[in-house]
Amino acid sequence: MRNSLLSILLFAFLGGVSYGQELPDWENPLVVERNKEPGRATFTSYPTAEEALEGGQSPFYKSLNGTWKFHFSKNPAERPSDFYEQSFDVSKWDNIQVPGNWEVEGFGIPIYVNHPYEFADARTPITELQNGPEPPRIPRDYNPVGSYRRTFEIPQDWDGRQVFIEFGAVKSAFYIWINGEKVGYSQGSKLPSEFDITSYVKAGKQNTVALEVYRWSDASYLECQDFWRISGIERDVAIYSQPKTRIRDFEVVSTLDDSYKTGELDLFVDVENHLSANQNITVAFEVAEDQGTVVAKESLVAVPKMSEVTVNLNAAIENVKAWSAEHPNLYHLTIQLIDEDGTVLEATSRKVGFRSVEIKRGQLLVNGVPVTLKGANLHEHHPETGHVMDEDMWMRDIELMKRNNFNAVRLAHYPQAERWYELCDQYGLYIVDEANIESHGLYYGENSLAKKPLWEKAHVERMTRMVERDKNHPSVIIWSMGNEAGNGVNFYAGYKAIKELDRSMRPVQYERTEVGSRFALDFEWNTDIIVPQYPDPATFEWFGKKLLDRPFIPSEYAHAMGNSMGNFQDYWDIINRYPQLQGGFIWDWVDQGIRSTDSEGNEIFAYGGDYGENMPSDGNFLLNGIVDSDRTPQPGLFEAKKAHEWVKFHALRLNQDVAKLLVENRYDFTNLRAFAFQAMVKADGKTLKTIDLPLLETPPHEGETVTFDISGVDVEPGTEYFLEMQVTTRKNKGVISRGHVVAREQIKLPWQAEIQKAVAAKATVEMEETNDAFVFETGDVQLSIGKETGTIVSYRFKKSNLLTAEGGPKPDFWRAPTDNDFGARMPQRNINWKKATRNQQTESVEMSSLENGEYQVTAIWNLPDVGTRFHTIYTIHGNGSVTLENKMEASDSEKSDLPRLGMVLTMPREFDQLTWFGRGKWENYVDRNVSSFIGLYTSDVADQMVPYERPQENGNKTGVRWAAVTNSKGVGLLAVSKEHPANGFEMTAMPYLTADFDAREGYEYGPVHEEQKHIAQVKERNLVRWNIDYGQRGVAGVNSWGAQPLKEYQIPATEDYSWSFTLIPVTENNTDYLTGKSKQISVAK
Repeated sequence: MRNSLLSILLFAFLGGVSYGQELPDWENPLVVERNKEPGRATFTSYPTAEEALEGGQSPFYKSLNGTWKFHFSKNPAERPSDFYEQSFDVSKWDNIQVPGNWEVEGFGIPIYVNHPYEFADARTPITELQNGPEPPRIPRDYNPVGSYRRTFEIPQDWDGRQVFIEFGAVKSAFYIWINGEKVGYSQGSKLPSEFDITSYVKAGKQNTVALEVYRWSDASYLECQDFWRISGIERDVAIYSQPKTRIRDFEVVSTLDDSYKTGELDLFVDVENHLSANQNITVAFEVAEDQGTVVAKESLVAVPKMSEVTVNLNAAIENVKAWSAEHPNLYHLTIQLIDEDGTVLEATSRKVGFRSVEIKRGQLLVNGVPVTLKGANLHEHHPETGHVMDEDMWMRDIELMKRNNFNAVRLAHYPQAERWYELCDQYGLYIVDEANIESHGLYYGENSLAKKPLWEKAHVERMTRMVERDKNHPSVIIWSMGNEAGNGVNFYAGYKAIKELDRSMRPVQYERTEVGSRFALDFEWNTDIIVPQYPDPATFEWFGKKLLDRPFIPSEYAHAMGNSMGNFQDYWDIINRYPQLQGGFIWDWVDQGIRSTDSEGNEIFAYGGDYGENMPSDGNFLLNGIVDSDRTPQPGLFEAKKAHEWVKFHALRLNQDVAKLLVENRYDFTNLRAFAFQAMVKADGKTLKTIDLPLLETPPHEGETVTFDISGVDVEPGTEYFLEMQVTTRKNKGVISRGHVVAREQIKLPWQAEIQKAVAAKATVEMEETNDAFVFETGDVQLSIGKETGTIVSYRFKKSNLLTAEGGPKPDFWRAPTDNDFGARMPQRNINWKKATRNQQTESVEMSSLENGEYQVTAIWNLPDVGTRFHTIYTIHGNGSVTLENKMEASDSEKSDLPRLGMVLTMPREFDQLTWFGRGKWENYVDRNVSSFIGLYTSDVADQMVPYERPQENGNKTGVRWAAVTNSKGVGLLAVSKEHPANGFEMTAMPYLTADFDAREGYEYGPVHEEQKHIAQVKERNLVRWNIDYGQRGVAGVNSWGAQPLKEYQIPATEDYSWSFTLIPVTENNTDYLTGKSKQISVAK
């Protein structure tokens, strides 16, 4: 009665205009399936318990993956309407691989948009008939349909058994025919669709399966996620058979008692009888470890004909080995159905873990312990196959996550393939399992589908089917009802449905329950966890100080688009201070580029707008990962690993004899006896002493004081000393090998000895003034400073030109905008600094001689675009070096912060070797450098470029005490911070100009995606650009649509700045020589 009333309301709402008298299933939100099997847990049927436990290929399972025949139609009207008939000839159709997204395989156009509906995007309409979303309407003139056909054979020994076909995932809606007869309909593109095809197939003969798949349907209004909008059969297809009396489903409730020491197993087995006679069936189960059986029980049950009954068995296991992400202990559960004659009808097996999940006193507890989720949001993405994943890519993700201190994933924004959950069970990752619901394109007000009762069934069915499939995985600790779909009656109903269905009573979360914003943020009742999106560190702090009734775990934070992940350690400093701040999930794990080739033959990772003309696009907004599309780590990943570390060090006492540290164990379940501890004393980046610490026995969430000898080091003048701590695994475990570094720390030692300044002899510097320049010569060095430019126009050493004709260093205030810069409108707000870089006016260039025989040249540049001046005093020394003392006056008019404050020079391309003493070895910025230890590093300058797919600022280094750019013979320039050994300067050296990474040549910047550009299109130049900077603004890391770097990581134009460095010609590039040179006081030769 209720559905009839809703149907009447739906027809009244649509008015029937141009739709005739009946809505098709794919435009009817009340129809989510026809003849589809109820949701169930994933398992495979085997003939015996032994075969089930072994887990190999079952004789009752047959994959239909592989080559299918395929026909692509532009719209439903043009589809082959009778192709499912067995007599229909498909021999001339194209071939397609299943699973596969048809757009990736060359049929149709991949579209990327963030939150608009790609089929109803008013910015770039793909149809004249629909301009904006009109749920449940779908465009009729452009809605591609894929028609699939293949044959398969049912084994003869399946005769007399129930036969099913399973589609792991099909987007977005489809009809199925077997041997020409319609079997059913399904939508919901990220969960299995199963159909009982027993009455349609013929054993021992060829059978035909046909699918008609619609790219868009009314279901698409609930699948408006931030990823590639592509279609097809995305996951495995298989047929399987079961006996006439079969295990239809089972639920394993494997928790812990109140002591968290005894495992409690509650097993519910749904037994279905397809026979016309009653059956007496024994249901037996066994729980085993590798060493043998732990517990076994059975129960006799009568199953009436054509009916289903649920059998409940339970058991307790004392001193159970509990499951957690740190220790993913699993047991083998085997279930058998046995008939009255003692014959095994069916057996199945799965791995189960005993663990509890609960919320007490406002904290999320696993096994009674408050846990911290160090997580990332994970889309299904493969750079070659789109949404079709494989075992190698899953394992690569797990290895990277585990090795970089991640313990949790939020499956954004849909359930993923069953195999992923098995791997998370096995290797230890907590899962937030999210229903395939997002209607972001309708936003959250009155138009939100969350508030429309007509859509309740479509919402709730997606949630409950997810729970049914994934309920037996210990890795799933939280259910999420969806993402960015508003809140209302449908999510109230969904919350209640999940709570009623899940006997394990996992917490349920939903991020759109929020009311208000920032410091006035509150949450409705239908979420057990406070899961806001993109709070800044101040908001974290605000919530941390409140007494919350629920845990605070942002579902998305640290938007990692392009060169990002700034202020990540700031987040974790706050999280570690407050018990109810229990982590968060970075947005997101992986860039979603698709490997492709541009018109010039460059291999690229395509993003939105790279396919087709006049298609909706949100450009590169899907490149938000901390790993590249092919899983190459980005520098932000290393920062996350450092911030996520479970072992922390706090210096209590440091002197030249003893180091006393507090070692804090932030693991939730792991004693520090699992790790080896090593200390190293380093001088100017070189290891002087290594100390292996005794085994620590620190329990989780506790600390231990360690004291060890660091004596025996002769403190040298001008040398920096550091104590580095390193924590490594003592055994192989899962994907983590013995010796893997899980934590490290660098602590500056308070040791110093003053450099004894030598009395400088009279310098021998010859000076000649020409019409154009001041020319200085001393020894093998000749240096010229231009009168018009105020810069070094020539620097020759041992017959080598150290600079190109462009010369330098010259003032530089601009960087190629990052994605976060674009989001914060830096190219518009701060554009005067680009103008200032280009429009410097030399105000004066004056030369003077010093009493010691050295010379000084003072250059002043007027910067009218920003209302200030820049000063440099060059001091030319007798050893051929030159010191630059730089000053930037506070601006009277410019209020924006500086993207960069520094100087830039260019050297010939032969100077291709870079050595530096500063933070490294990977790229780092002022707000993202805790993982980058101060040390000695060497590199080819070509390797300094970080290949963010959309070109942007990259390759910076902070805290640089000195750096040298040399050629293969060791000849080159050494830059030494005059403040050394203080914080040093920032530095970038690479064979590219800033303009190569800039999205615009001029000053007019629109949205970044107006111009498609890929890193492969940026070619090396025949030069080396070397920036020696006071600093850059941070890369920021809150969001990519407005957030600036935190104030402490900006360079305000309203202040004065001074910094100095010395350029020294060198003849060797070995680190001992360069370290020695860096300590030389300017002494004339």
